[in-house]
Amino acid sequence: MITLSPDDPGGGTLRDLAPDLTPMLDILFILLVFFMLTAGAVFHSLDLTLPSSVEEEVTLVNEPKHILLEIREAGYGLDGTDFATFEGLKKALAKAHDAKPDYEMIVAGDKHISIEKLLKVLTYLRSRGIEAANILMQKEPDQ
Repeated sequence: MITLSPDDPGGGTLRDLAPDLTPMLDILFILLVFFMLTAGAVFHSLDLTLPSSVEEEVTLVNEPKHILLEIREAGYGLDGTDFATFEGLKKALAKAHDAKPDYEMIVAGDKHISIEKLLKVLTYLRSRGIEAANILMQKEPDQ
């Protein structure tokens, strides 16, 4: 228990032991001014008409701009359509390239196909005037 006597040699009073509230009042005043200024702020907004369905917009944006040519051991594939012979592939490839001349050609080959089969397809693409054909490859994991 702390007792203060009037004849204290240090001249201490109860006021000397009380905490100084001036810094706390300064902080409260700054916070009060901040909240008053931000509460009255007018946020500017634009009148926008948003699309009703986002899925329709996303599918149009992500439309693929390529023709996928798959070379398999047992045949070929062109954008998901299977072909057993090279002649069938050539006819379908001519139609696809004529219909979409600005699309890029991506060649994906099975790792077990022969080089001759790949070269036959690349030679045919070259004869059709398709200069740049991207070859899809799978990266080998680091060993």
